[in-house]
Parts: sequence; C-alpha cells; structure tokens
Amino acid sequence: MNIIVCTSLDLEIPCAAINRIEHLKNALEPLDVKIFTCGSSGSLTKNYHFKNDKIFFKKTNKYRFLPKSVKYNANAAIFYKKYLGNLISTLNIQGIIIYSMFSTLIEPITEIARESKIFVINDGGEKYSVNLQNIFNGINYMQYRAIFYSFKKLDGLMVCSPRWRKYAKSIGKPSIFFPSFMPNEDYSKGDELKKINKNFNVIFMGSLSPREKPESIFEAISLCNQFGYNFKLIVIGKQGFNFVQKISHNLIRIKYRNNKNIKFTGFISKTKKNNLLKSAGCFVLLRPSCKETFHLFPTRLPEYFQTKRPVVISKVEPFSIFYKHKKEVYFINKNNNSKDLADAFIDLYNNPKLSKKIGMNGKRYAEKNYSYDILGPRIKKFINKIFLIKNLEIT
Repeated sequence: MNIIVCTSLDLEIPCAAINRIEHLKNALEPLDVKIFTCGSSGSLTKNYHFKNDKIFFKKTNKYRFLPKSVKYNANAAIFYKKYLGNLISTLNIQGIIIYSMFSTLIEPITEIARESKIFVINDGGEKYSVNLQNIFNGINYMQYRAIFYSFKKLDGLMVCSPRWRKYAKSIGKPSIFFPSFMPNEDYSKGDELKKINKNFNVIFMGSLSPREKPESIFEAISLCNQFGYNFKLIVIGKQGFNFVQKISHNLIRIKYRNNKNIKFTGFISKTKKNNLLKSAGCFVLLRPSCKETFHLFPTRLPEYFQTKRPVVISKVEPFSIFYKHKKEVYFINKNNNSKDLADAFIDLYNNPKLSKKIGMNGKRYAEKNYSYDILGPRIKKFINKIFLIKNLEIT
C-alpha cells in the first residue's frame, strides 16, 4: 500500500512533527506500507520536485500581509489543489494522511481524496491555547474550524492523547491511539551506574518556549550549584523558531550568562546528540497544567526512555495517566516549583539505585508501548480497516 503524508511543514527544518512522520515511515515500511512525505522547502526555486520518498514544494514569498501560519497553510493548500491529484495517480496512492490541525489544509485535501476515491485520515496533536497571539495569527480560527467542521469530513484520526481519542469518539470517527515512537537507537554502552554519578548532567532537549517552563529549570540548576552540587544543564537544539521563543531564549541567556554550568549546544549532529543523551544523569521535561498540555505528547519522551536514564517530569495529564512516581518517571508537582525540581535532581544524584530503577522501568514501558514492533502492526491494522471501509462505501 502506498500512502502520502501531506503537510505544510518545511521538510528541511528538523522538528518534532517531522520526527513523528519519519518514525511512522520506519514503523510501517517493513510491513509493506510505503510512505511518501510532501512538504515545503525554502531553497526550492521551481514548483516542486522529488527526492527519494519526499516531495518538496516551494515555500511562498507571497501574501506578506498575512500571518506566517495562515500564509504557509494557504500556500500548501494551493499546491495540493493543483498537484495532489497528479501525485496520487503517479505514485499509485491508496490513502492520505494529513499532518495538520488546521482547516485550511484539511478541507481541500479531503475534497481531493473524495474525488480520487481514496481514504483520508489525520495525524497531529497540537491544541493551541486561545490568546491574542494565536487569534491574530489565525491559528485559533483554523483549528476551531477544523474541530467543529473539517475533522468530521475525514475517514479516521490518528491521535496522541486520551483527550483527542475522546474527541474522535464524540464525532463518531474511528481512531488509533499512539502517543509517540521510541527510536531504534542503541544506548546500551556506558550504562554503568558509576558513570551516572560521576558527572551529573541534566539534559533538556527542545525549544525554550514558555510552555517548557525554562525559568524553573534554570533556577533549579542554580539552586543545586548554590547547595554545593556541581550539576550541569545541557540545552540541546536550535532556539528561537518564532518571536515568543526568541524572547524567552534571550531573557534566559542574559539572566544566567554567568553560570558556567549551563551549556547551549545549538543544532548538532545526530552522533553528537546521542553522545550527550548517553551522558545524562537525568532528563527534564516540564509542562503547565492546561488544555495545550493535555492534548499533546512530546515526541522526545520515548527517546529519553530509550537511554535508560530517569526523566523528571511535571505531574500533569497525560503523563499522570500513563506513569507512576519513582517507577517509570520522577514526578514533581504540577506547579513546577524550582525548589521541588532541584530536590528531584539531588535525590536522583544521591540515590543511584533509584535512578537506575526508574531508567530501566522507563525503557521497559517504552518498549511495550512505543516501539516500532508494537506500533507498526497496530497502525497497519487500523489503516487496512479504514481502506476496507472506504472500498465498501465506494462499491
């Protein structure tokens, strides 16, 4: 079976969404499900071109008066209206997965799928907060139109949280629930307990947006240093993808510029990233208690579990539904207090047996719930079911 994943994402810029699509591809292709990914490219000068299993279309320079989110989605919608039908025919596509939470993209692609008599399902997870920035950028309008109208036109949903699973049921759509994938990486070397204790690195991977609670993380490291613990915080990844992230990142760097135990790597190679992940004493992943958090599952979390290192995480939904304190993760209060976070780091440092137990349990949980071997067959079964239902409807 050939499936095309349609998105407005720039496929040349690494992000969690592209990681999820790549994991989906890796999980399904050994099961004879071929995945093609279609997205934009900032370096492309012609309309579109193929490169292996990817189709790139030109990122627009038009519509400068529009907010970026609307502009990029509108540009993608125009491309799909013009060329998706031809791509379906050329690549012998039997189904479409739309990776988008916005009506601007979902509606035209769904219409083309209907015309081509193939199934169309959605994958995604973001539930954006209602605020002035999201209202001005058109994000709230595009999402809530999708929730109240566009999603109802689909054949099914791939969901990453219990909240989205409940939504799918409420609109009568078949769904498959899988929060994320565990990558096939080997972190078995360097697992000795003494190495965890010798140099305690706290690893954060991602963007320093406000929802990551960076102030709590940085303040916790400073407190640990004040208490006499020579802990280091390593921030992996490129920062400042949007205006809010840039402000958050710059304020943090200015405030803690004199702390030599804080290191920013920027974008690094996969090999360097993996080496840093193996050096972790623990990982940290914080979230506020809000609807945005409840609906989304971080792609990086199974990657943390894979290393057999403990994860310090906020006790909020959906994490509180899946895990137990000091079993698969180390929970801190949902208020994300920096003192509580510092105490968690110190506890894991002083209790290497507890640290090792949490790390091992986390990996076992991920292997049973997020691995390619577990999720691949489940997702294929769901896709086959949607395919059969669609064919019955047509006949």
